[in-house]
Amino acid sequence: MEKTGRLHYGLTLRLYFEEKAFGPGMVVLLEEVERTGSLQRAARSMNMAYSKAWKMLKVAEKEWGFALTDRETGGKDGGGSTLTPQAKALMKAYAGFRSEAEVSLDELFEKYFSSERLQEMKTAGGERE
Repeated sequence: MEKTGRLHYGLTLRLYFEEKAFGPGMVVLLEEVERTGSLQRAARSMNMAYSKAWKMLKVAEKEWGFALTDRETGGKDGGGSTLTPQAKALMKAYAGFRSEAEVSLDELFEKYFSSERLQEMKTAGGERE
């Protein structure tokens, strides 16, 4: 039984305290808040219920102990949200951590699953169909 696709791995990096505190979904949500200027518009752009986006944000803020957005309630100008300096610093740290983790994982993946290693696995006990 021969596979035609190339072996690869997937990584989803999440940070936890007691609950999930940060991960790829929160990164996208915060990027969309920054782009749209609104948590409601950010949620809509992600096809996410506003209540879910609000809950994600509140849980993350509770876990980190600081606000991720500055919110202005609606009025004649409609209100909106902007990212706090802490949110921007957190996003930068997460991106750096993820980038370095991927470099390390790429090296480990090559060490354990290189073409040569896969060939050794195939021939270790004789080939099977």
